Amino acid sequence: MGIALGATMVQLMPDNRAVLRQESARLALLLENAALEAQASGRPLAWSGEASHYRFWKKNDYNDWVRIEDDTLFRPRELPEGIRISQITVEALTLKPGDKLSLSAHGFCLPYRIRIGNQYGNASVIGKSTGEVNASLDNQTTLP
Repeated sequence: MGIALGATMVQLMPDNRAVLRQESARLALLLENAALEAQASGRPLAWSGEASHYRFWKKNDYNDWVRIEDDTLFRPRELPEGIRISQITVEALTLKPGDKLSLSAHGFCLPYRIRIGNQYGNASVIGKSTGEVNASLDNQTTLP
């Protein structure tokens, strides 16, 4: 009886990294969809993040980057309390906060990695040159 109660208590205890897991998976899906949208529309999109928020960008008719504000999917987002963007790299180059990660309209993009974390751990969102984007918590396999 004690073993069953202990197993039940472990399952009912909140996972301190659940929000981090959800946010990294959400970001991976958004980036993958943005890359697909760029390819379908023939217009590049970009992503930028700093501290506790991120946003998507599109090129206007004058070839200038403009923020996407009014799109349900690619709207600006605040990360949940305590989660922060700690590093963004494209190939081996570290981007500064606010720099744009370009999502090509013509096929393959450069490999990138976005690290987010909170007091309970870190997660990586990894974009491959094939367009596939995966999220994983440190010391764990790729999240579904």
